[in-house]
Amino acid sequence: MTARTLSLAAEVLLVGVLVCLAALPVVTSLAAAGAGSVLLRELVREGRTPTVRRFLSLVGKALRDPVAVVVPVVVLAVGVLDVLAVVGGLPGGRVIGPVIGLALAAVVIVLLRAAARWRPGDRWAARLAEPVLDPVGNLALLAALVVAVLVCAQAPAFVVVLPGLLVFAAVAVEGR
Repeated sequence: MTARTLSLAAEVLLVGVLVCLAALPVVTSLAAAGAGSVLLRELVREGRTPTVRRFLSLVGKALRDPVAVVVPVVVLAVGVLDVLAVVGGLPGGRVIGPVIGLALAAVVIVLLRAAARWRPGDRWAARLAEPVLDPVGNLALLAALVVAVLVCAQAPAFVVVLPGLLVFAAVAVEGR
């Protein structure tokens, strides 16, 4: 491996850790993903090294739009209700649980794609409303999401970099 390859891997992992830490409060997860995607695009296109200061600045810009805070809370609430329905033995919960789980996965894919397209100054509602007619890209992101969940289930320590890797996958899908 060359020094540039190792440097690139380290920079991507740094973005992953920053996205994970910024997304911990959950309400900031969409803003963190948007900021991470900007850093990754700048890294790939301009060779600009990601910095914590730049990341925090981008998160602040992303959080100026209230949609960036409301959407993750709604998705979390629906996810928690889904789990409670399945675990609590709600009639039909075993049938409807996986359906809601798939719907939540689709929502996460939409959020990842919106975050990958976000630029400072954009309105989140406009980004989320943009139709993305790319079934191959959506399947690639679904595969990335499934792999992320499986890796996290097998090795929970990887949870620190998984959000950044999902953002990286979304940026890669958008850039192809």
